[in-house]
Amino acid sequence: MYMEDAKELIEEQLLQTSSPDVTPEVLELDSYRMSSDTEVEEEQFLFRFGDTPCFARKELTTITGTPKSGKTFYTSMVMAACVRRSVMNLERIGEERLKVLWYDTEQSRSTTKEIMSKRLTAMMTGDDGLKADDAFPDEQFFVFNVRTASYQQRADMLALAVATYRPDVVIVDGISDLLSDINEGTQATTLTGQLLMLAEEYDCNVTAVIHLNRTGEKSNLRGWLGSVLLQKSFEVFNCAALLQTTTLSVEHTISRKRRCQQTLYYEVDDHGVPYTTKKPDIQMRDAQGKFCASEKVVEDKLNRDYIIDRPLQSDTDFEWDLRRLFSDAMGSLPCMGSEQLQQAVMRLSHIRQKQYYYKLLSEAEKSHIIIKNFDRCKRVVYMLTPR
Repeated sequence: MYMEDAKELIEEQLLQTSSPDVTPEVLELDSYRMSSDTEVEEEQFLFRFGDTPCFARKELTTITGTPKSGKTFYTSMVMAACVRRSVMNLERIGEERLKVLWYDTEQSRSTTKEIMSKRLTAMMTGDDGLKADDAFPDEQFFVFNVRTASYQQRADMLALAVATYRPDVVIVDGISDLLSDINEGTQATTLTGQLLMLAEEYDCNVTAVIHLNRTGEKSNLRGWLGSVLLQKSFEVFNCAALLQTTTLSVEHTISRKRRCQQTLYYEVDDHGVPYTTKKPDIQMRDAQGKFCASEKVVEDKLNRDYIIDRPLQSDTDFEWDLRRLFSDAMGSLPCMGSEQLQQAVMRLSHIRQKQYYYKLLSEAEKSHIIIKNFDRCKRVVYMLTPR
């Protein structure tokens, strides 16, 4: 009824203008038009990661990481927080428990069942969740293991499952299995559009789980599908297994609103249940896996033209003019390859450590100063965003 009233109003407004033809196509176009007095619903977030609202309804969230980096552990935390108010540093915002649809495309049925009966049950049990003798809350969980289905069946049944069970949170682990080829651009764009339509139509959050490329760069999601998800997602969480340790981490790497500055560090006990821990003291490696030198970044060796202020808190904490630095490095080029950009930035800034460059590169991406893309040969390139 609302849509019919809106169409009648639009048609009436168009007839009052000088437009000679009010076609169905024009009416459809104007149904997407927004004005200064257009009423929109306030964004509703389902959880807080640390102190930052996240997992918004009607939006797409992406969880990524290299293989065996704890992605399924983090989705387990999200699912457990639908029942228990707080799970480590993830807290449900609303009082009411949430319904969750877990769409598992990767693991065996026995593994899915074990996660439900052991890990999830243990994580949901507590003062603000299940009691010790409570049964698994099947009325809130709609779990599907579709590993043996075809990719087309998986995509079709996902849409049917969301329409049928109307969950608050949808977790697709992993999203790549809904396509025949994650490097096929049309398929990737179509699938991402379908996920956004499901989130919008059924007022839920859709969370897609996807691997990182082998380089391990936090913003280098696998395939063309990963590139589209990076563009369309409201936020991205990165899961990592820290080298030389048994510690796993979760970082809120990208958000359209406010990114959480806290990183979750956790380990897993003998029963397969995660628990929080502190960041371990380890020696960093560069992108090739080699140990980085432990020497400090000395201020007087850097190019002060690109430093806004002196060190803020430590010898390695400078406030850089990243916009100017990356703009000067790229010059008049519309885009630049990864290695070429690294050499240009390090030459201009006088930075000698590659790991420190990667830190500035990550900060520039998070600040939307540069964006990553792929050329026709699927090589990584960077582009400077407009001011």
